[in-house]
Amino acid sequence: MTVMLTTTMYFCFFFSHQLFPSLNKVVFLDDDIVVQTDLSPLWDIEMNGKVNGAVETCTGEDKFVMSKKLKSYLNFSHPLIFKSFNPNECAWAYGMNIFDLEAWRKTNISNIYHYWVEQVYI
Repeated sequence: MTVMLTTTMYFCFFFSHQLFPSLNKVVFLDDDIVVQTDLSPLWDIEMNGKVNGAVETCTGEDKFVMSKKLKSYLNFSHPLIFKSFNPNECAWAYGMNIFDLEAWRKTNISNIYHYWVEQVYI
């Protein structure tokens, strides 16, 4: 399966560190998320230098939702992906992420993302 990356909004969070230069952290929610409680405790999560905090999707009672591994999202017929990733590694729930923008800037993760887009999709 190859994901079609056709909308500008798909790429938007990859530029959060530039769009919000005065922020150190952002909480990213998909447009279909229904917020039913105060999300401010998310702001207090210590990220310990990690760029992304998200809900993993490998365990849980709902076998459809909670069985997502990288093989569900990446094209393992591509030789570079096959060589670089484990198809059975856990994926994460894309709909709610916490991004530590300080860590993002330090690791320059956007360049890593651009590298993969160039290698795999272009």
